[in-house]
Amino acid sequence: MPVTTARVLSGYFGTILLLCCVLVTGCSQYIDPNVPEPIRPYVEPEFGHAYLLYRPSAYNKDHAWPLVMVCHSSFPDSPNKRIRAWTRLAEQHGFLVAAPTLSGNRASWPPKAPKQILLQRDDEKRILAVIRNIRAAHNVSDDRIFIHGWSGGAYAALHTGLRHPEIFRAITMSQPKFDETYLTDVDEAIDHYQPVLVHYDVADAITGKHARRCVDWLRSRLANLSEDSHGAVSAADAGRPVEFFEEILRRVPWIRIRAFPAPGGDPMKIQFKLHCSYQPSTYHWKFGDGDESTTPEPVHVYASQGTYHVAVTIDGPDGTQQQRSVRLKIPEVALGGANLAADPPTQ
Repeated sequence: MPVTTARVLSGYFGTILLLCCVLVTGCSQYIDPNVPEPIRPYVEPEFGHAYLLYRPSAYNKDHAWPLVMVCHSSFPDSPNKRIRAWTRLAEQHGFLVAAPTLSGNRASWPPKAPKQILLQRDDEKRILAVIRNIRAAHNVSDDRIFIHGWSGGAYAALHTGLRHPEIFRAITMSQPKFDETYLTDVDEAIDHYQPVLVHYDVADAITGKHARRCVDWLRSRLANLSEDSHGAVSAADAGRPVEFFEEILRRVPWIRIRAFPAPGGDPMKIQFKLHCSYQPSTYHWKFGDGDESTTPEPVHVYASQGTYHVAVTIDGPDGTQQQRSVRLKIPEVALGGANLAADPPTQ
């Protein structure tokens, strides 16, 4: 039997078994008395990995819903414990929340960097597959997907979140464990506009030290960092991350430049588009070679190879101007689109 087919069947039968558990026996482990809906167990079919999902009682497909991915820590933490810290807030504030089963934080003492990075890449595949599976069955808002990590779950949240700023609007971590050697493969992907919150108790001698190292590492890479180190941080309370996500939605528009080959096969001819959480009315593109455009989705032909700083200025939702810029390698971007990195905001 082909591997892909086996995975699909494994995911299918795994889902059936889990649903039977809920429907026939009740499975009290999936019932949270604080919310009206059950915690639903699923298995994503691409790789056969389990995850839990809470869907608020007000959910309907006519509305695009925010989605929060929560990453659990090592034992005794679990996806079940982690999602229960979020269900009441998901019900009250109106968002989907999912907790995948991860592999990169099973040990209390994580392995050496090469092995840990491989585990984090596996978790990255799991998290992205879960998002795809949820999107296939639910109406998810593309510009309101967030990721959070508790303690050791910060490894997966930070690694996956930083490597995919095109998916995750913001990243939060509470009492994070941290080791910079586990993040050697994220530098080129860091988007300096992507908000990141590190939430911790500075008085905690152990986790406070980890969190401060995380803060220093993010700051050294010019991340869009928010640091909250005041007061106790509880594993059972996700209130501060939810406050942060809602603050981001209110005051930080989601704006991303996309660049890819224009039709026709010319590697020097690039199509530009802008993905926004609102609809701008004015555009001013600068392509880095002296040429400019005021059209929403311009096509530009570069005369020579090289690295260009492409910038766009648009009107913001509050009337202020918003600018985003990226470094673009020509013609490499036409060979796969990998050489597109966000510039730090201008001071």
